[in-house]
Amino acid sequence: MIGKVASVAAAATVGAFALAAGGPLLAQDATKSIWDGVYTEAQAARGEAQFAQNCASCHGGQLGGTGEAPPLTGAEFMSNWNTMTMGDMFDRVRTTMPLDRPNSLSREAYADILAYMLKHNGMPAGERELDRRSEMLSIIRIDANKPVAAAASQQGANAAASAQAAPNSQPNPYVTNTGFFKMPAGRTMGSTSAVAVDSRGHVWVAERCGANSCADSPLDPIMEFDAQGNFIKAFGAGMLLFPHGFFIDHNDHIWITDSRVGQGKGNQVFEFDRNGKLLRTLGKPGLTGDAPELFNEPNAVLVAPNGSIFVADGHTPNKGAARIVKFDAKGKFVKTWGGHGSAPGQMDVPHAMAMDSKGRLFVGDRWNNRIQIFDQDGKLLDIWTQFGRPSGLYIDKNDILYSAASESREPEGYGHNPGWKRGIRIGSVKDGVVTAFIPDTEPNPDKGATSGAEGVWADSRGVVYGAQVLQKAVVAYTKE
Repeated sequence: MIGKVASVAAAATVGAFALAAGGPLLAQDATKSIWDGVYTEAQAARGEAQFAQNCASCHGGQLGGTGEAPPLTGAEFMSNWNTMTMGDMFDRVRTTMPLDRPNSLSREAYADILAYMLKHNGMPAGERELDRRSEMLSIIRIDANKPVAAAASQQGANAAASAQAAPNSQPNPYVTNTGFFKMPAGRTMGSTSAVAVDSRGHVWVAERCGANSCADSPLDPIMEFDAQGNFIKAFGAGMLLFPHGFFIDHNDHIWITDSRVGQGKGNQVFEFDRNGKLLRTLGKPGLTGDAPELFNEPNAVLVAPNGSIFVADGHTPNKGAARIVKFDAKGKFVKTWGGHGSAPGQMDVPHAMAMDSKGRLFVGDRWNNRIQIFDQDGKLLDIWTQFGRPSGLYIDKNDILYSAASESREPEGYGHNPGWKRGIRIGSVKDGVVTAFIPDTEPNPDKGATSGAEGVWADSRGVVYGAQVLQKAVVAYTKE
C-alpha cells in the first residue's frame, strides 16, 4: 500500500508525489501539522472499517505489516514520511491501493483511512474531518515527532522560560531536619531513593540495608515510622536486592520496585499490605527483557485511582528499556510506550512518576532533563523543563508538584544540566510555576553523580521528605 521506503523504488523523490498544484508542498510551507487535530474520531472510526475491508490483508489488522507489505505505524514509518504533507500521502494511497485495484475507492474512503492511520499513530483528533482533496491536504505537514510548540502548552512554556532565566532563584521557606527519623537500635540508614506517606501520616522508607544494596543482607529494608519519626516496624528481608521506587495507594498498600537483578532475584514490582504480607508481584524474578511479563531495571511504580498500574522501566541511558508499562487493576498487561531518545514522547531513564487530580501522568524523564506529561493511554500532553532534572516526583492532593533533582552537573557528561542546581523544586501543576526551591547541601556536587534528595514525598501537614542516596538519609523539611 504506502510503505514509502519499503515499497517505493529508491529513486523515488518528493517530486514523485507531485500534486495538481504544480509540485509537492514543502513541509515548511504547510500551515498545519498532523499534531493539530486534523481529523475527527467519527472519521477515524469509518476509516478503521475501510481499512479492515481493503487494507488489513496486506498490512495487518493493527497496521504492523505482514511481511508482504510494510507496517503503517511506528517510529520508522513516521520517520519515512517526515517533512512530507498529507497531500503527498493521500495521492500515494490512491495510486497504490488496494493492491489489486488501485484508485477504486472513493476519495472520502481514502481520507477516512488516512484519519484512522493518524489515530493509530497517536495524533490527536479534532473538530474537522480530514479533507478529500489533495490540494487541501497539502497544507498539513507530516511531523514525525510532536513539534515543541505543540508539545508544550503556552502556560507551561511561559513557566519554563521564566525558570530557565533564573532556575535556582526561588525562595526556600523550609527548615532542614536531618535527624527526624529515629532508627532502631543497632541500625543506621543506608542509601535510599524511596519514601512515602500513608493515610495515617506514617512515613515509610525503603533503605538499602545500611549500605547501597541489600544483596546478602539479613536486614528488613522496608521501614515504618510514625508522624514524629519514631520507628514502628520493618519487613522485607531477603526479598529485594536494590529497593528503588516507592508508592502507597489508597488502600495503604506499599508498592516497591527492585531495579537490579542477580541471585535469582530482582527486576520486579512488589505489592505488600501494611503488615508486610506480600499480595502481588509483577515481573519474573531474576529475569530481564522487554516482554509484557518482564522488566529491565524498573525505576518507579504508580497506581491510579481506578487501579491501573504504571511502571517506569529502564535505568540505564541508551541501553535496555526506556518505557512506561501499563497494567490493569488485576495486573494484566495493557500497553507500553516510550523508547530511547529525546524527541517528544521518547524518553531515557524514566526515573519517577506522579499523577495529578486530572489523572495526568507526570514522568520524570531524567536523562533528558525534563518532565513529560501523558494521559493514561500514553498520549503526550505537555513537556516541562522548569522543575529541573527529575529523579523523584510527587503531587499532593492540592496539585502541588515536588520534584527532586539529585544529579544536575555543570561538566559535560553524566548529569550535564548547566545552570541548574540540585535540590527540591516545588510548584503547582495548575500553572507550572516553580514557587520554592530547597537546595542540596552538598558543597561540590560536580564531583559526584548524585547528592541530595532522589525520592520525595509530602504529608498532609506540608512536611516534605527527601530520600538521599549519597548522604544515606531521609531528611524532613518543615516550613518556617
